[in-house]
Amino acid sequence: MLSVAIGLAVLSVAQLVLIARLLRSARVAAKADERVTLLTAALALLTDTTEEGFVNVATELERVGARPLPPSATRRATTKRIATAVRKGRAVEDIAIAEALSESEVRLHLGLAAAVVSAGAVEVPEPEPAAPAVRDDLESRTTTPHKGRRARGGRHAAVRA
Repeated sequence: MLSVAIGLAVLSVAQLVLIARLLRSARVAAKADERVTLLTAALALLTDTTEEGFVNVATELERVGARPLPPSATRRATTKRIATAVRKGRAVEDIAIAEALSESEVRLHLGLAAAVVSAGAVEVPEPEPAAPAVRDDLESRTTTPHKGRRARGGRHAAVRA
């Protein structure tokens, strides 16, 4: 009889341990469910924001694309206008603003005009030299003199410094 009582006691302890593990697992599952719910809400917000951004970009592209181009907006006409402006002594920055182009595009058109000159079609003066650039803090950290040996840490060591 005593062995039966000990057996039942051991069985009861084993059942209590199993019930405790089951409760712990249920709590972990509940926490995981909460996390999945939060992640789902965050993903829905991210999706809505992204879709709205794409709609805004598409609307802006349609608005900008709807503007009619002036008849003289061909590449040759633009190059000729830029070359004439440089010949008259206008600064590259002023030409870029007037033509609604970037300064690099203006310089590209001047290079195209120079290529036409080398072919013998039109005379175009050399563009004025660009103003010296001001180095910002990031450039001064990322452009390091090379001394034959790479800095420790790989390609991006100067950026990490």
